[in-house]
Amino acid sequence: MKNECNLPVHYCLGNHDIWWNENTKGEVFYGKKYAMDKLQLVKPYYSLVQNGWKIIVLDSTHLDIDNTWYIGKLGDEQLTWLKNELETTSSTMPVMVMSHIPILTALLMIEDDIVNKWTMLGGDMHTDTAKIINLFYQHPNVKLCLSGHLHMRDKVVYNGVTYLCNGAVSGAWWEGSRRETAPGYGLVDLHADGSFEEKYVNY
Repeated sequence: MKNECNLPVHYCLGNHDIWWNENTKGEVFYGKKYAMDKLQLVKPYYSLVQNGWKIIVLDSTHLDIDNTWYIGKLGDEQLTWLKNELETTSSTMPVMVMSHIPILTALLMIEDDIVNKWTMLGGDMHTDTAKIINLFYQHPNVKLCLSGHLHMRDKVVYNGVTYLCNGAVSGAWWEGSRRETAPGYGLVDLHADGSFEEKYVNY
């Protein structure tokens, strides 16, 4: 990254940064610490202020209840931290939230041959969505939430918050588009008045 990019980079942990093979618990790769060390992250979630915006980076990937796979959520400690971050941020400062796993997305409704119900897995979207959305509702300065994970592009606007899930540059995995989303990335311009513009760039 340092050789190819001179822009400042802030990392958001995702499921592919974490090694949770239950047969390797004693190895150095297990868990989040190895990835955090490589990415020079002191904590898996953090915030920063840049050009008048508060940017909150969340850790959305956690062990599932059976300790063998991952699930999208914050957990009690991180949720308390998020509440404090929003409460101590000026109500006039716009906020953007980043999470690898989407907090809210319409993409889980895209499934082939639905008979009478959709299957939504806890690893595809946050399982604590209702708590987070209720928290955002109390803080109208939360304007934008960015995510990835599903490798498809979608945009949901709910209670004044825009939830953007952008595609992925790893499109070679499926040798072309992921359904109707070509390989690419999101580009977002944040403006001082709390507005923003976003577009998708094919890669």
